[in-house]
Amino acid sequence: NHLVQVLAQESVPADPQALRLLARAARGSMRDALSLTDQAIAFGSGKLEEPTVRLMLGSVDRSYVFRLIGALAQGDGKTVVETVDVLRVHGLSAASTLEDMAAVLQRMAVLQAVPQAGHPGTDASDPDAAELAGLAALLPADETHLLYSICLHGRGELGLAPDEYAALTMVLLRLLAFKPPARAGAG
Repeated sequence: NHLVQVLAQESVPADPQALRLLARAARGSMRDALSLTDQAIAFGSGKLEEPTVRLMLGSVDRSYVFRLIGALAQGDGKTVVETVDVLRVHGLSAASTLEDMAAVLQRMAVLQAVPQAGHPGTDASDPDAAELAGLAALLPADETHLLYSICLHGRGELGLAPDEYAALTMVLLRLLAFKPPARAGAG
């Protein structure tokens, strides 16, 4: 909210999703948020747009996160491996992928547990709301919790592997190894 006020005073157009990315990257520090915002304005030639801010931060496009979670829900290991390869080719962060997946899974778990919770970030004004609701309906609640835990713990494993993308693939495929056979699909 403070960034919105500052940018309005400075007459800098800002995409709400770009501001969310900057706020998350700042991890609660207003000074860091202002510094990152200043860098993003320069990087984006005076505008704050989500794709430009993602590029500057090395963040993963949410569509990849949604694709990975959807593939895991459907037991589709092939799509998981192919999507990680796309992340590798584009030089997108494996760590950021797991962090974004954990954030999405947390929101899905809230939707699954308390569908009418009115939890911030799960309302209809959120551009991700429909995708979140669809994935929350697709992935059983126990698997949402398991995948959330796997993503959190897997984040710490990335630095142990010689190749962070191979580690990311293994972290994600771990859910398929624990997926009940009755629910497993192609893969």
